[in-house]
Amino acid sequence: MKRLHWMVLTLVMVVVAGCAGSKPADEAPAADRFPVDRFLTAEAAGATEGEAKRAAMAELASIFESRVYALTVQQATSWMGEGLPEQFDKQVEQTVRIQTEVQLQGARIGSVRQDDAGGVFRALAVLDRRQAASRWQRELAEIQMTIDGQVEALEGVKGRLSRLAALNRITARMVRQAAIESRLSVLGRPAAPGLDDRADLIAQREQLAREVSLFIQLDGNPAPPFARRLNALLAGAGYPITPYRDEAAGLITGTIRVQPLDLGNPEVRFIRAMADVQLVDRDTDTQIAAFDESVRKGHVDESEAARRSVEEVAAQVSRKLVRALGTLGEAAD
Repeated sequence: MKRLHWMVLTLVMVVVAGCAGSKPADEAPAADRFPVDRFLTAEAAGATEGEAKRAAMAELASIFESRVYALTVQQATSWMGEGLPEQFDKQVEQTVRIQTEVQLQGARIGSVRQDDAGGVFRALAVLDRRQAASRWQRELAEIQMTIDGQVEALEGVKGRLSRLAALNRITARMVRQAAIESRLSVLGRPAAPGLDDRADLIAQREQLAREVSLFIQLDGNPAPPFARRLNALLAGAGYPITPYRDEAAGLITGTIRVQPLDLGNPEVRFIRAMADVQLVDRDTDTQIAAFDESVRKGHVDESEAARRSVEEVAAQVSRKLVRALGTLGEAAD
């Protein structure tokens, strides 16, 4: 009996010693638990555990986005060519930023530790390369199918303005495709080569952009200030306005009205500006888009309230027109 007692005691001591001499699985070195060939990682410090976690996640997103942005610009410029208008370059850059500023779905905190003697906390954010690549490979396949369909449909698009809008949408999706391909490259999962006719499509788009101008023909008392504001906004988006109707590829037509409102406040004058606007491709006499917008503004001075409402409704119409024309700076639907 005594011999059995000593055997049990010895066995317990061996087990305890063995446990004390080994690290738990969650205390294994981060490099072992999150190998670089499987995970994208970023570490950051903070005064509290929560602060360290937030900083680590932000650092991971920053590293990822900066790498993706650099690769996307490099890829886009390889098929954009040299000497393109500055406005086009800005639109491409804006589209790249829209497509690369993505939330890293699947990113998480892999570990948190505190320095000796109660110092700062250090958190490690990790992203599983394989899981993230799987999501973006599916998205890439969908984008490629959409581009293929739009390129095929382009053959039947007539009219300079309609064709420019179609090429804008195709090019925006091409930049989006480049961004997804860059994400996969950063993850170490490069995609197959993309479209071969990018340079030709860009050349077509750039040539049309040089030829296309718009003519504004509006009715109503507030039409002149509305047209001036709309002119400035559209020109800033890369669509010049011509004073000659016969030269225009597109016609912006419609009616602008203002209406005083009585909202029961004798100290403030309220004015509603209303715009009923259509965009027409003059080559084919086809309506591309139609908008019915209204804005209400108030001011102690009635003329100032009218001015503000007219300018704001012009800004709303401008945004709708730019979206209808598929400008590259807009996110592709």
